[in-house]
Amino acid sequence: MGDCELCGAMKVSTREVKTGKASVMACMRCSERFDVQKKSTTPSRPSNSSSIKPRPSHDIMRKHSTELAPDFGKRIMKARKRKNWTVQDLGKKMAETVNVVKSAEAGKRPTDSVISKFEKILEISLMIESNDGQNNLLSSSKGRGLTLGDYLNDLGE
Repeated sequence: MGDCELCGAMKVSTREVKTGKASVMACMRCSERFDVQKKSTTPSRPSNSSSIKPRPSHDIMRKHSTELAPDFGKRIMKARKRKNWTVQDLGKKMAETVNVVKSAEAGKRPTDSVISKFEKILEISLMIESNDGQNNLLSSSKGRGLTLGDYLNDLGE
């Protein structure tokens, strides 16, 4: 039992089918309706384990361990004043324009390279540990959303 990736039906028997160059899990109804074929299995090649190295896994869903502090602008201004530098002085030392420094002090997020420059020149840390327990809401819709099957239906009309 699974979910059909074409029509969105939940808890139905599915099978892997090929649609164009993609393989999806589809229910029997969608398999017949959209005339997709069952995915054929390719014969396996003998493996030579010494020449094939496993790829390192990369979890794209894992959050970064640090993030920019919410009060980064105040931190920059405080560190600059502690060194008795003007905005122009700091801009020259960083090889950045005065507007970049002023924008950062005002709270506009600078680029990562500029953040690194601020940290190095001012000898401060602008990055803090991120809150891994925080959940980001991607969508607040109550419905199932648009499925691939809905899209294909729209194309057929």
